Amino acid sequence: MREALTNEKFDTKVEPSDWRYSAAILGLYKYLDYYGEPGIDFEVSDDAIKFHLADITEDKYLKFVEFYYDDELQHKKLEQLMQLEECSDEQMKLANELMKANSILKKVFGKLKFDGTNQKEILELIYTNRNALIKETFRNKSNMYANYANTGQLLEKGKECCRLWGYYVDGGRKSKAIAYNFDVNTFVAQDDILFDFIPFGFLGDRETFFLNDNYSVKQLIQTNREFEESIKNEVAASEGKSKDARKILFKTIQNASDFVDYDVEVIVKNREKAFYETLHIRKESIDILKKLEVYEPFCFSFKINENYYMNIEKEVMNCILNLVRTDALIELFLKQNSEYLVSLFVEVNRLICGGGEKMKQSIKMAYACAKEVAGKLPENKRESYRQKLTSAIVFKDYDRCCQILLQLSNYADISFEFAYDLFEDFESNKDIAYTFINALTKKKDNNQGDK
Repeated sequence: MREALTNEKFDTKVEPSDWRYSAAILGLYKYLDYYGEPGIDFEVSDDAIKFHLADITEDKYLKFVEFYYDDELQHKKLEQLMQLEECSDEQMKLANELMKANSILKKVFGKLKFDGTNQKEILELIYTNRNALIKETFRNKSNMYANYANTGQLLEKGKECCRLWGYYVDGGRKSKAIAYNFDVNTFVAQDDILFDFIPFGFLGDRETFFLNDNYSVKQLIQTNREFEESIKNEVAASEGKSKDARKILFKTIQNASDFVDYDVEVIVKNREKAFYETLHIRKESIDILKKLEVYEPFCFSFKINENYYMNIEKEVMNCILNLVRTDALIELFLKQNSEYLVSLFVEVNRLICGGGEKMKQSIKMAYACAKEVAGKLPENKRESYRQKLTSAIVFKDYDRCCQILLQLSNYADISFEFAYDLFEDFESNKDIAYTFINALTKKKDNNQGDK
């Protein structure tokens, strides 16, 4: 929350009372730090950030926006082109496209066209209209302010209704409907001009994240700074191709022991959704992530039908965050003969459910038996039994699954010692059955892969 101070060095204090003020503090810190000494003086403690409210002005705010989104503002790209000594035909074409890129650019440049000789005129228009170009572009771009808040409330003082999407309502039309007992006087909302700093607190591309690590304000800033560094490093390593903030977040948790090692709230804003979402990352989930040896194999989308692709990374992480088994994913990819991927899902299940050394040994035994069977049976028989077992377990016909295992053991003349656990309690030992079915694939050749 924001508090006015009297008889102190600074006149305003902001504390991370909820995620909105936490994100605002992070964005505000970036703004104040950008100007730095001797421009703006401020103070960060464990409990709050203190500053002079007069240091937040529209001119300074827009100048910071231009700095923060430097490579995404069209007028900045146009300005850079106009400062070149010579422009190629391709660059001239790009300049003319940028001059018509959005409504404010069209308004400023009108019917003017770049012909290679009028750089000075174009630069003069940019300088004269710089604040309007920044404000209107920032306000309306879907990856900037428009992704986070009602565009009509940018730089407006706090109003009756919160400017953030998911919190905003049209008070004139809906306040009675959302008020207690339809009494408009009972409607309570909280808005603050400081919420305009929230967009700078999120990191990512189409899906952006804010880590509400608000044990202290200093910790909040440090954790999000480390996350930002991880994103920059990943983008640099992939030569600008990888901007998946979700993947980078969980990989950082997995690999960096000093990043986050306790329960933390993560706020998510997806560009396609007009509301914010919350991920509660618990210590148990973090421990599971750290024990996983790999992460990259989960990072893909699987085509379910012409209109739907399943984000496997998101599905796996939802299972880990909510401590829910990956059975649906296992059964989906058993049908695809994706042995490696299914084995990873089984490992996630084991980490979620535990089972200790006994379960680990049973899984190893099931795998070894399956490979022995696969090497002994003719191809058609092996595939037939695998399909029967897959069908039985997908339809949760566990009695049928046990019967098929007995038949297969008898046919292959191999003792399935792991199966005793399934006969006693199939549901609790399902990962053993998954492992056996998954490993019942073609015999492996170290030089040639699957035959």
